Amino acid sequence: MKKKKKKVVLEKLSDEQLLQLKIRDLGLSIHGSPLEPMIQNLYCELDDKGIKMHPPCYLADEWLCPDKEPIIGIPFVLANQRLRKLEQKMMFEVEGAAENACMRLLRHEAGHALNYAYKLYRKTRWRQLFGSFNSKYSSSYYYQPYSRRFVVNLEDNYAQAHPDEDFAETFAVWLNPAIDWQKKYNGWPVIKKLRYVDTLFKNIPDQPLVKAAQQKPPWAASRMTSTLSAYYCLLYTSPSPRDLSTSRMPSSA
Repeated sequence: MKKKKKKVVLEKLSDEQLLQLKIRDLGLSIHGSPLEPMIQNLYCELDDKGIKMHPPCYLADEWLCPDKEPIIGIPFVLANQRLRKLEQKMMFEVEGAAENACMRLLRHEAGHALNYAYKLYRKTRWRQLFGSFNSKYSSSYYYQPYSRRFVVNLEDNYAQAHPDEDFAETFAVWLNPAIDWQKKYNGWPVIKKLRYVDTLFKNIPDQPLVKAAQQKPPWAASRMTSTLSAYYCLLYTSPSPRDLSTSRMPSSA
């Protein structure tokens, strides 16, 4: 008979002991973690907009929505306060640790998930407003810091990185109940994108075209065999896809 593994109490471990643990053995879960109420907030915001599809969330190695998969990956370190402290020490920041930052990221990833779930990127008007979904991601991007053709949700004018990011950022601003987007962006060229998103989701069907593959989501923390030490060593040499090099350009509307 297979012996059950003893649950590790992360709070009692030193940094050195913690770094030797395999990520899959950390015993992490969204349920009961600081992430759970924020995910519920996201679902409430979607409900308030009449969107029945709630993208499933899981713990991954970073913030992501796998390519054309309507599911949201959240950094596993956010599920535990002890791991957040270690992340701060190792990386000098914890992306999405503050509630408002976490909600901005959740709305952004929800925009990706809904885009993939309903294959919105195939629509002609989508392509006219945001560009080609199939455009290649570059290792760097130029942005205009004061451009009125894009919304601002995440740092570094991330909407300008790629058409898919532009849509996700536009969706995030539209979904945010604290933003009166009609007033804030009135008279800006980007208002066309926001109005399109508003119209689009007023008529969105309840059932998505693509269902989330929840059994084995990509880059799930529950399957990561590397130790925390190896994980951070890799981060130092291979930055996240979101950590693109950015350069500013003179602004124009």
